[in-house]
Amino acid sequence: MTALSAAVSRSLGLSLLAEELRRIVRMPLLIALPFVFLVLNGALIFGNSWLFAHMAEIASVAQRAGVRMDDGFLDAVEARPASSVRDQLAWSVSHAQGILAGFGADEYGAAAVGDMDASLTSHLVASKYAVWESRVDAVRASGREWDVYGATYTFDLHQFLFGTLVPVVIVEAFAAGAAALLALCELDERTGARSIVLSSPVGRGVVATRLAASLIWSLMMYAALAALTFGAVAVLSEWGIGPAWESSVSSLFNVVVDGGSARPFVTWFDCSIGSYLVWSLLLGSGFVVLLCLTLQAVLLATGYSAVRAAVTACVLLIAPLGAQAVCALNGWHTARALMHVFPAPLLSVSGQWFTDLGLRSFIPFQEVAAVICGIAVLWCMHPVLRRMWFDKDVA
Repeated sequence: MTALSAAVSRSLGLSLLAEELRRIVRMPLLIALPFVFLVLNGALIFGNSWLFAHMAEIASVAQRAGVRMDDGFLDAVEARPASSVRDQLAWSVSHAQGILAGFGADEYGAAAVGDMDASLTSHLVASKYAVWESRVDAVRASGREWDVYGATYTFDLHQFLFGTLVPVVIVEAFAAGAAALLALCELDERTGARSIVLSSPVGRGVVATRLAASLIWSLMMYAALAALTFGAVAVLSEWGIGPAWESSVSSLFNVVVDGGSARPFVTWFDCSIGSYLVWSLLLGSGFVVLLCLTLQAVLLATGYSAVRAAVTACVLLIAPLGAQAVCALNGWHTARALMHVFPAPLLSVSGQWFTDLGLRSFIPFQEVAAVICGIAVLWCMHPVLRRMWFDKDVA
């Protein structure tokens, strides 16, 4: 009987999930929303299309000579048809100077430790920069800083790919899932179906099923938007799936500008442009899940009111972004780093993921740890919030 009950329960759960997904795809607004996002992404790509001529030149040279800026690479550049783009690439390659040889990672780390205003955080930051110093030495020894990446326009290209498109796709996927979740809740409220649903144990399972449906929809939209957006960039820039993606993100042309200073872009592990994009998108899927779980928690805490939940979630998600700006202006660096365990501040520095993050983090991979811990906490909170809401609603 126990096995039979479990099988029936699973069957009902899958039936409810399929029905919720069918309800989502039957809503014209939810179907139209991803196309609106694609138009927005197209506008962002068009606004940065001036980069494509330089990217195409690098791709052509990389096909012949790889991505390492040696004499063979410069010869391949000179062999290209004469153009202003070719001349600019040749000049930037011939005048390139390594930045890691003269960079004092230990001095930079000591300065960061001195900026912290608590002994524990100072110790954590000191440990972080001890690891980062070894990474700087490893990149210096490997010679990967001599990869071309985007030459003179590396900073602009990096901000376009990872500082703009990656967080935009993440937010769009979350918006698609949030719209589906809120629309289903509002539909139940308007039709009076919620009271009927809550009158049976099976009906109460809709809460978890609806969350699962919105997560599936969000991740499907995330995969589609990411593939189409970055696929368009690959085609228009002529990078395709060629060797240009193999260039290291720690190219000497790539720097992190933080306030009035700049430091080399050194990641916690060796990353090409392609692998950095893959890891960023994988972490982005975690952000999508985290944001959807946050909205579900707010929905349960606000009595499943779509309007109140939407407003409350927006305030809760955006507030840490303003708080970290206030902390930065006042020099409260420990509090500022604490704010960077929340989604919005971390999304604002997506172009620096998997690096030291400067004064925005205490530990290596803080952005990864924040997403994993956030998902775990919200996942554990969900049954408690659901029970509290059920008890309050029934009462």
